[in-house]
Amino acid sequence: MPRPVRHRRMQRPPLIKGFKPYGGQLRSKEKVVLLMEEYEAIRLMDFEMLTQLEGAKLMDVSRPTFTRIYDSARKKIGKALVLSMQFEIDGGNVQLEGNWFVCDKCKAVFELKEGEKADDMFCPHCQSPNFESINDQLKDYKRPKYNYHRHEGSDTETFCVCDKCGLTISHKRGVPCRKIDCPKCKIPLYRE
Repeated sequence: MPRPVRHRRMQRPPLIKGFKPYGGQLRSKEKVVLLMEEYEAIRLMDFEMLTQLEGAKLMDVSRPTFTRIYDSARKKIGKALVLSMQFEIDGGNVQLEGNWFVCDKCKAVFELKEGEKADDMFCPHCQSPNFESINDQLKDYKRPKYNYHRHEGSDTETFCVCDKCGLTISHKRGVPCRKIDCPKCKIPLYRE
């Protein structure tokens, strides 16, 4: 029986969707997807200047899991910078603290305070009545793209999958999926 998926806690959603390179002559058409828990690990370590143990406690994960999330984020950001690739913050396995919304019109991100009702509110930036709960969007997110927990001792077969084309190959024990590039798309695979 599979283990229940445990969500990582996140204090607030990112205020942006990602970054695009500008200037220079070389631009890759590929993009790097930074998961929301990876963004949170970078925010906690590099912006809030917390230790890995403090960050792990805030995200409700073990310190080794936090380290793997943080390392994955740093590698993705490094790849995007060096190879002039766009990166996007999307998906992941997180649960937001608070009542966060995104405006359908201006894409502003805002939080409703305790006691405020979404039915009585407007976007604080453009006054649009049309906005969507980020918490609900995350609940609809079906599967985490990466699993940072190790699966030692598991006797069920697992697979490495390409996020772009869907190619699925058997996972080879001891070889992280992210170290294997899809032969078609040339991007790292993730663990199913």
